Amino acid sequence: MIGLKKHRAFLERLRWTLRAQHVFGVSSLIVDKRGNVRSGSAAPKFILAMLGLAISLAIWFILYHNESPVICRSKANQVRLFYYFVIIETLVAIAFNVICTIRIAWPASQHSLAQCWAQLIAKVQEIQIMFQCSIESKRPFQLFWLWIAVLSAAYGFLLTFMVLTSKVLFVSQTNHLILYGLRIYAYLSDTTVCASFGLFALLLRILIVEMRQLVRKTTINEQQLRSMIQLYRHILQIIESFCAVYGWVLILIFFEHFLILTDRSFFAIRMYRMPMGFSIQQVLSMMMTWVFPLALNDMLLVGACTATEKALQQFEQQLCEVGKMANTQNVECEQMITSFSLYVAEQKPKFRILKSINLSFNLIYASCGVIATYLTVFLQFDNGDSL
Repeated sequence: MIGLKKHRAFLERLRWTLRAQHVFGVSSLIVDKRGNVRSGSAAPKFILAMLGLAISLAIWFILYHNESPVICRSKANQVRLFYYFVIIETLVAIAFNVICTIRIAWPASQHSLAQCWAQLIAKVQEIQIMFQCSIESKRPFQLFWLWIAVLSAAYGFLLTFMVLTSKVLFVSQTNHLILYGLRIYAYLSDTTVCASFGLFALLLRILIVEMRQLVRKTTINEQQLRSMIQLYRHILQIIESFCAVYGWVLILIFFEHFLILTDRSFFAIRMYRMPMGFSIQQVLSMMMTWVFPLALNDMLLVGACTATEKALQQFEQQLCEVGKMANTQNVECEQMITSFSLYVAEQKPKFRILKSINLSFNLIYASCGVIATYLTVFLQFDNGDSL
């Protein structure tokens, strides 16, 4: 009875999570009355239509009201090179948002995601029935909503306040407001994508941690060991499918963040070095409002994947130890244990996007190194005449 209540609570939390994804056009999945996950929402199509309408409206103001495109051109002489950086960032953010919405909302992608969620729910129910236990999933959903809330406040309020009260006012005409709104919406959409990926990883981690505790506390028989090894393989398949769906989307998001972090860091150093009245407090304020939310988002995503991968590696070790101590006369079971031990002997990254990039902290360290290298080159060739 308790397990049934927790299962219903899990489905209700998942429904609200999918609704948040609908708002930002990154999912069309729904949970029906029977608890099945399927594609059925028209939210991504509606969001794409609204994005197209907003972009068309901004172009109309530019062409027929003689407004300066994207940002205020009269302020260009005050910041020079930075003026073009802001234009590039805005266009990249909006274009990537449209591409990501189309990529994720594609029917094949949604079908794969629905299968991943369905398999996760099925495995949780299977473990609860087999071992007569209950798996609590409340904390990952709380982290998901906190993730969304904090970054929404950072983008929607702090960043907007800084932009509208800046000494160099870029947003002053109607198309500027529309495109700035689309840019903030793109950031929120990227945040929802990363939070959704992180949520799935953390839910897998809870399942793995529960399995590790069961292995530690109970005596595992041959049938249960076989089920756990099969569960391990299914988890790897689920992770591979999830990474395949989100691969290109995460690549675009990381590239966009890399562009902004590099640009803002260079601009902050240059503005501080030039006698234009920018204090260290103003420079730090700009860095915190632009750089901190992006860095926090990427750290949370990589942290969730790293924690899940670490739990999975510990689960591998436990299964190998249980397999060595198992006294089985079944040749097929012995072969399965042996093949499993050989497979996990070589540690392989689990969260790989496009089968080439590992979602680990090494990715963050490498990005910081590349940004530092670019900044060094830019500042060495900077003659101080332009920003």
